[in-house]
This record gives sequence, structure tokens and C-alpha cells, in this order.
Amino acid sequence: MTTRRLLLGAALALPALPLRAQELPRSITLISPFGAGTVIDIMARAFAEPFRQALGGNVAVVVMNREGAGGTIGTAAVAQARPDGAVLGFGPSGMMTVQPFMVPSLPYRLDSVMPLCQTFENIFALAVPGNSPHRTLADFLAAARTRPEGLSFGHAGNGTVGHLIVRQLELMANVRLSDVAYRAGGQMMVDAQNGTLAMAVTTWATLRDSGLRVLAIAADQRDPAIDAPTLTELGFPVTWRGFGGLYAPRGLPASLAQRIEAACLEATRSDAYGSVMRSTSQVVAPLSATDFSARLVAEQREAQSMLDRLGLIPR
Repeated sequence: MTTRRLLLGAALALPALPLRAQELPRSITLISPFGAGTVIDIMARAFAEPFRQALGGNVAVVVMNREGAGGTIGTAAVAQARPDGAVLGFGPSGMMTVQPFMVPSLPYRLDSVMPLCQTFENIFALAVPGNSPHRTLADFLAAARTRPEGLSFGHAGNGTVGHLIVRQLELMANVRLSDVAYRAGGQMMVDAQNGTLAMAVTTWATLRDSGLRVLAIAADQRDPAIDAPTLTELGFPVTWRGFGGLYAPRGLPASLAQRIEAACLEATRSDAYGSVMRSTSQVVAPLSATDFSARLVAEQREAQSMLDRLGLIPR
């Protein structure tokens, strides 16, 4: 009887590990809310393989681009997916913290998703065509003051980091520019290079080797790889920053969320991810689910206040 009880106890204990393994889906679709070849897409693809390995190597991880509407199309697809781990999002914070204020009809809010792990920060820069007459940001702003809305700037969509950086700058510098939203970052770069745009605002990784002249960067301190001052140095303490990571539909089981969070953090420490991040001038900046969530909530509060000042919240 004792032996049978021991065997039964062992049999009941054994399924714990296999059941834990079965929590993971066979395949995970990692939705990138911007187009192929963009910085977010490059980071997502660099992350996918070390993430797969960190999950144990038996799960396929496929990156899918769902671009459009400033990233909200892809984010909505994640928020509306089944919370079983088969669909996750990889991208910047603004679609969750900013866009719901600007577009009340969006089918999601910040609490529609579950932050799992911050994976990156990125440096945004303001750049003009190589043959632009504006050699410095002061030159550009002086010209803008004489021609309200006469100079244009391109960005990835209303409410994105680049857009809000310039909107903050406009308030501080007392200028008004004409903004042009682009669904495809490649077209924005073409227009900036040929002078159709007076200025492009995007990540340094996108601008590097583009032939554009960087006037300033939105960062806490200078970057040795970029020959340009920070906006704060120039007297414009713009606060908006680029950061983001991995998130899931709200309702993901806690045990599965913890497992994915651990794999996410492990993937950010991998040589493969770090190498691509360095080569594209991105910053590896891992944060736990708790800390990532707290940062998103703080940005949401700041976004509401700033968008209200800018008149960007529909009434």
C-alpha cells in the first residue's frame, strides 16, 4: 500500500513540469506596428530569435508587420487578440499612452494590454536636407518665425514621438511648423533628402548615413556617435523620449506572463540582440514588467497633460 501511494504521489507530481511547458503556444506572432525596414521592425527581428531560444527553442516566433495609423492598427490587433500568448506586440509606448487620448474611437486603452518587458530606448533627432540653408537649429527656428507654417517637418504619425517632440519645441520656441505624417518612413527620408521636407524628425538609426544634417537630438545627454547638441543644451528642455518593449493582450495568465517576461529579459541580454542594437545606434534598456508598466502609466499621465496644452485632445 505504501509503495502504491508513493507511485501515485509521484504520478501526480510529474505533470507539473509538462503542463508548464504546454502553457506556451506552438507559435508566437510578434506584431511590429510599423513597416518592414523601419527601426522598430529591425529591433523586433533582432529580438525574435534570442526570445525564441530563451523560451526553450521549441516555439516558433514570427514577426508580422501591421503598420498604419501611427502604429495603432498593429497595437489594436494585439489588444484584441486572445490572451493565450500566441500574439504579442513589440513596439514603442506611444500607441498605448498617447494615441487613445487623440483618437477616442480606438478599440483599446493602456489597460487593454499587459506590459511584459521593456527592451529598448531610442534617440530621436531633428535633421534637415544636406543642402539646407539652415546650419543650426537657431537658423531653422529664426526662419520659421518669419514664415508661420511655411516650413514643414515629417514624422511617423500624429502622437508619435517625433511628432510630440516638435510640438513641444514649437511651444517653447514660439514657432509654428507645417507637419506631414508619413505611413512609410522610407518616403519621408526620400522627401527630406530631396528637399520636399524642410526637416525630418525620426530616430538616429534612421538618419545615420542618410546625408541629412542633424541639428539637435532629443536625449538626456550628448551621444558621442552624433555630432549634434541636445535640445536641452540649446535652451529647449523637451521631455518626450522614445522607449518600448514587449506586451500582450490583457488577461494573459499570470504564470505564462511571468515565463514570457523572463524570456524577454534574457533575450535583451543576448549578444545577438545587443549587436544589432549597437549597430543601429539603439539603446538596450531592459525593465521588468512591473517597472515597464509604471513607466507607461507615468507617460500616460504626462501625455494627457501635454496633449491638453497642445490642444490635441478632441472635445
